[in-house]
Amino acid sequence: MRSVLPALFLTALVLSAPLAVAAGEMQYNVASSEETPVSHLIDSYEHIIENGYEDHQFAMRALMTGEADFMLTSHLIAANPANTANMPGLFIIGMVEETESYVPVVRADTQDDRGNIELLGAISAALGEVFSSSTGQQAYMAWFHGEAELKGSDFASVMGDWPTPSEGGTLYRIIEGEKEMVACMYDQDSPMSNLDENAEMQGYEVEISRMVVSRMESHYSVDQGIAFRPWNSGGEFEAIEDLRRADTCDFVMASITNEKAVSKGMRGGAPYHIEGIVLMASTNSPPLDTAQGLFVPQDEDADGEFDRRWIAIAFLSLFITYQLVRRD
Repeated sequence: MRSVLPALFLTALVLSAPLAVAAGEMQYNVASSEETPVSHLIDSYEHIIENGYEDHQFAMRALMTGEADFMLTSHLIAANPANTANMPGLFIIGMVEETESYVPVVRADTQDDRGNIELLGAISAALGEVFSSSTGQQAYMAWFHGEAELKGSDFASVMGDWPTPSEGGTLYRIIEGEKEMVACMYDQDSPMSNLDENAEMQGYEVEISRMVVSRMESHYSVDQGIAFRPWNSGGEFEAIEDLRRADTCDFVMASITNEKAVSKGMRGGAPYHIEGIVLMASTNSPPLDTAQGLFVPQDEDADGEFDRRWIAIAFLSLFITYQLVRRD
């Protein structure tokens, strides 16, 4: 029996070995900037350390040089080519949190102003066709880095749901009379919308609007076509007011959410853009397959293996103890 105590000591020593391995969990240094609060996403994770910077340029530089492993920021900042023009090797892994979606906006129907909801239905059906084909992705990639979050499956409820224009309504007037659609916008100084060197409106919202008008023209077989014209209202408030007056534009494409549209007495359609917080990486970053992988400790997948090792080691230790007892 003299060998029992050494055997038990050996068992305890072997069983304690995996604890030292489990304690070696990798930590991620994640850069952020004051423009985009992200603490609510990572505060509860011990393996994620937030490094805050004054603005996104400093944070991106830290990511590029390897001072930070990853960066959490808004999609609009990360996907804007102007922000990464002089910072090679940066890319977007994916979206971590959706914050809002932007929709086309029209006036609500009234007794004296009918057919606006029909127009909204036609715009939404057209958006479904745009994003079910490659054209939506092409428009996105012309102005942003990465891939659009919206896919054709997001438009299942509006695909093919083309309204029949009611005589005297807004949609009927556009198709049968004016053969022109005007969108109120404003210079957001971003890929969403901005003014070119000739003070002409350009950007993602302009491209999507043109594609929508083209799809409507095709579906309703408008002989002479439907011309599209963007109107620079000067600001978000002004765009809504221009639409409200009904003498400037037919709809608004100005990064407005459905909730905001309703609060202004307007109506919003199917989304054409999803905004949120994305995870950025560099060529120096640890490998991650998805953005959600940031929140999984590196050794978490190995927990099951550690459990099986404990069982195997326990049996081995008992076997050693049994053999030593037999010798005594």
